[in-house]
Amino acid sequence: MPLRCVDETGNDVYAFDISAEEWRALSKRNRESRTLRMPCCSAPVTLRRSSRGTQHFAHKAAGDCTTAPETEAHLRLKQIAVEVARKHGWDVKSEVTGTAPSGEVWIADVLAQKNTAKVAIEIQWSPQTNEETMRRQERYRQSGIRCLWLFRKPGFPVIEALPAAQVAEQNGTYHAHFSCQRMSVESLLDAAFGRRLRFGIPSPGTAFAQIRVGEGDCWKNNCRAKTRIVTGVDVSFGSYTARFSVSELGEYPALFEDIFRHLPHVPRLGHLKRRFSKTRERAYMSNGCYRCDSLFGDFYEFEAQYFEEVVSSFPIHVSPEWKQAIENSGYVPEWAVYSPAELGE
Repeated sequence: MPLRCVDETGNDVYAFDISAEEWRALSKRNRESRTLRMPCCSAPVTLRRSSRGTQHFAHKAAGDCTTAPETEAHLRLKQIAVEVARKHGWDVKSEVTGTAPSGEVWIADVLAQKNTAKVAIEIQWSPQTNEETMRRQERYRQSGIRCLWLFRKPGFPVIEALPAAQVAEQNGTYHAHFSCQRMSVESLLDAAFGRRLRFGIPSPGTAFAQIRVGEGDCWKNNCRAKTRIVTGVDVSFGSYTARFSVSELGEYPALFEDIFRHLPHVPRLGHLKRRFSKTRERAYMSNGCYRCDSLFGDFYEFEAQYFEEVVSSFPIHVSPEWKQAIENSGYVPEWAVYSPAELGE
């Protein structure tokens, strides 16, 4: 069910650009003149509506054309892709045929071009093996085209070479899902054509940090002073938050200094410094009792989290050292949509 046909002058005609009244008039004229043609094979066109009322074109008669029938979702997602690409100033068409350097023919659901850049949007509603997906993706790459995939089913590879999201419909609205993000397909495509869809940690870029402070009793019987201690530092970008303890962040002295210069004055806050731990048999960055300076280990930091609060929030520059620290904290690279602020725009 294509959204595009061509008129007698070779100009593109899109079904969703035409009002209901204009559609009825165009259908009448085409029945009389038969000037509209399919872009895939130049066959005569008939104008139809889907069961949900979506306007689209179809072959007037079955012939040798191998263009496969499409679902309602396919139609709607192609329309969204065309409209968003147009908004960003791209020259865009649906149902575009091309040839790879190998001579193999491909048909893109949507193909957008701006200057020398080319981007395809593929809507994959039927099952497809990962091997076939990667083969088709490589075919686009060899053709000088970047491709974003919208899959109905999960299980596709989450790798830099395959920009992709899972799509589901809810009450007539299509939503895109990454592992930790959910948004409308319009928002996803707006980010893609606005260069805000990125793989991995945006570096250089901007993340947002928070310092958390809690409260606990000094473990020494001859002290027992109620002490405020730093329970952790959160560094957030996209939908991901990396969480660091004081000792973990202390392994990166420059980053530690970058964070804790933002620490405000907090009454009864123990001093942060390197202390020797008999348990660990080494010195490491730690909290201490504000009165007697005894070391507060990880167990006491965990306990203090029940009474914690955020005392400082601020942006940080994502340097290569921050990128390494975040990756070492357990971050697994994925595709995500970032805000202009996170990308330093």
